[in-house]
Amino acid sequence: MSEIIPFAKTAHPSGFTSGQFRKLDGLYLKAASAKTLTYRTVECDFDEGIASYTYYKSAHYSAYLSFVIRKVGPHTTMYEIYLQQKGRIMKSGIFEKAFHRLEEEIEKLLAQ
Repeated sequence: MSEIIPFAKTAHPSGFTSGQFRKLDGLYLKAASAKTLTYRTVECDFDEGIASYTYYKSAHYSAYLSFVIRKVGPHTTMYEIYLQQKGRIMKSGIFEKAFHRLEEEIEKLLAQ
C-alpha cells in the first residue's frame, strides 16, 4: 500500500528569490547604461509582507516604474507593476509574466 503525502509537505512557501532580484536589477543596469534610468530603490516591509523595486529617471523625479512583491498567503505571492501617471498596469501571481511586462515597459522607455 502506498503512503499518502500531505499537500502541505510538498508545497513550497511563497517568496522572492535572489535570482528574481538579479533579473530586476539587470533591467535597471541595462537602462542605466543607456542613461535612461539613473536611480533605483528597494524597500521591504516584513510586517506587511510587501517589497518594492522602484525605478526612477532621476533621483529628483517621482517614481517611473515600480515592481511590487506582495505576499498574500502562505503559498501565494502577487507581483504588481505601477507606471507613472497610469497607476497599476499589471497584476499577476506569476513572476515571469509580470517581469516580461516590466521588461516591455523598459524597452519602450529605451526606444524613446
